[in-house]
Amino acid sequence: MSSSLNIEQFKKLIIIDINPGNDEITKDLVIGRLSKVIKNVALYQNVVILAHSTLLLLKKMTKDIGLKKGYIISDNGARIYDIARDKTIYDNSINHNEVSAIVHYGIMQNSLVLISGNQREYAYSLNLINASFLNKHHYLPLPYTNDYTKFTKFINSTIIHSILILQKNRQQMKRVYDAFNMVKKDWNFSALAGQHSFFVITDKNDSKYNAILKIMEFLKIININDVYYYALNTIDDQCVVAFKNHLIHQDIALLSNYYNKITIQANIDQIITNIRNFFFNQSGSNNTYKTKEILDIKTLNKIVNEAKKY
Repeated sequence: MSSSLNIEQFKKLIIIDINPGNDEITKDLVIGRLSKVIKNVALYQNVVILAHSTLLLLKKMTKDIGLKKGYIISDNGARIYDIARDKTIYDNSINHNEVSAIVHYGIMQNSLVLISGNQREYAYSLNLINASFLNKHHYLPLPYTNDYTKFTKFINSTIIHSILILQKNRQQMKRVYDAFNMVKKDWNFSALAGQHSFFVITDKNDSKYNAILKIMEFLKIININDVYYYALNTIDDQCVVAFKNHLIHQDIALLSNYYNKITIQANIDQIITNIRNFFFNQSGSNNTYKTKEILDIKTLNKIVNEAKKY
């Protein structure tokens, strides 16, 4: 690495958008083959792990990756956590008077309702299929109950940052989601559907995109071209439109109807290969990687052109 690097070369923001509930991709990609890449990029640039999941889960994930610095955006933008300082730098919650209405709606739709509280998360479901489905794919063992009294006691005892409503069947989820959007009207929360069988509710001021803007302001990054968005096993429409420097996993592109709108269609192996080829030199038998060059638009274009071949 050249000793002539200046501080401006460290003003890139690398966003890694993941769905921890997709267990196989999480284990294979984030905790597995890509973990060395993530850790090495974090030595030279600002890395953000971005997800709809609770902070508790994502702190566990970054610990398993071995990430010592960077940021976590959890709860679909409701919380931002500085890994190096072990400190939450942004913290917002859902209006508590509205939580009961959201929870009751989910319960009446026979959905699983997952509450992301200040210290932990907790789920309620009378539908054991939904509960079993989420627990099977959840990164941490998922505490859930079918005891309504116990669940409401938990709700009343904690600050709530986000609420996830899940149906195992995606079509059923879309029906529940559409009906929810028709009744919420002028309330203080917003709902965003995932590419899978859930939607997430937060305060109306919170989103993944808004949280990224807050980190940019905190780091004094003003050039939108210094933000690189990697949609690995989930995608945020607002982020894709706003941050033109992005890679999107092919399955997510298809699922999100981006297949004909984007030029990058690379599978997981190819994303990893491209990142290694253009950002890292393999350093030998110890299977670690050294930074080859700092991220810039020219380098990204190389990745785009390589990805177009597949």
